[in-house]
This record gives sequence, C-alpha cells and structure tokens, in this order.
Amino acid sequence: MRPLILLLISAAPSHAQVNPRCVDCGLGTQRPRSAAYREQIEPLLKVPDFHMHYYDDGAADATVTCPDNCDNLPAPKPVTEVQSLLRNPKTTVPLLIDCLDDARQTSVRFDGNSTTRPMQVPIGYVCLDILMSRFVSQPIAEYECNTDGLGACLHTEYYFRPDDYTHCWNGVCDPRPWVLSVQKNWQRRQKDGTLWRAERHPKENPN
Repeated sequence: MRPLILLLISAAPSHAQVNPRCVDCGLGTQRPRSAAYREQIEPLLKVPDFHMHYYDDGAADATVTCPDNCDNLPAPKPVTEVQSLLRNPKTTVPLLIDCLDDARQTSVRFDGNSTTRPMQVPIGYVCLDILMSRFVSQPIAEYECNTDGLGACLHTEYYFRPDDYTHCWNGVCDPRPWVLSVQKNWQRRQKDGTLWRAERHPKENPN
C-alpha cells in the first residue's frame, strides 16, 4: 500500500501589504467620513506636489498655505486644493478639525531630524498646518511671538508634530494619543465658539 501523503494547502496570499511590526497599523483612522469631507479634504491626498516641504531646523516655517515661501514661481501661491480650504471657514474649519486624526499619507515630505527618518506627512498634519495659518492669536496661539521652528507661536495643547504619526506602512500611519488629544482641544474651542477669537484678520491674510 502506498503511504498516505498529506498535502498542506495554504490560503491564497492577500494583495494588501501587512506591516509585520504592527498588526493594527492605521486602523484608528479608517472611520467613516462625510460626503463633504470626501469632497473637500480628501483631494489633498491626490496632490502630486505642494511645492514645499517641512523641515526641523532654522525657521522651519514652511506651510502649504505658502503666501511667501512656495517655490512654484513666479507667483507663489497654494495649490488649488489648499486654496479651496482657505475659503468659507465656517464650512471648512470643522472639516479640517475632523481631519486631524486622518493618518493617510500625502506627497508632502518631512525631512526628519536626528531621531526621526524622513517621511511623507499624513493629511492630518496638512490640515493642522492650514488651521495654523488662520488661527494666529489667543486662545490658540501667541500673536507675533519671537520663536521659530515647527509649531512656532501655537500653544502646546493645539499642536502636534509631523512625526507624531508612527508605524507608517503602505500609505497609512497611526496617530499617537497626543494627536487625538490635540484634536479634542480644537473641537472643544470650536464647540464653545472661542476658536473664532483667534482668527486672523482678513486684511492680514494674503489668501
């Protein structure tokens, strides 16, 4: 009698990449989003070039709103997808705040530093950048402060860094708990109405 041969048949492999260091990376950001969010925020994910990058030395004041320091000369200005989010703040600001925990990566690069590798910045940080360009005084920030660097002039409880998203894999990262705390602080100011006290005066906003 021939010996019985047992064949072990493995399941077909999935085409989705899995991060072997983190079994649930990015799951916290995959919640349902509104139609308005998909229409106005998610186009940022498809921008091929914002004409800027974030860095952690010197003034470190790069911004996607770039009224002064974009390199798409001769007329530096934000890309169309950002410009649309600088209009109609009563509509776009709640969407930008809702975006802060969205850790899907964009084309914007953060150059990293001595402890952080360069990375593609998640859309949540891009949304925070846009919020920072509008809300520049109390209770959110110190108006015309004398400090430089990432998040300069913004009060600590309303700011997180690009590298506060971790375990990036296959275009999605995980937000650290601090990102979620900052988001709640913005939501609180939005709900009680005090957020609008910090808004930049229209004449001061080149956009």
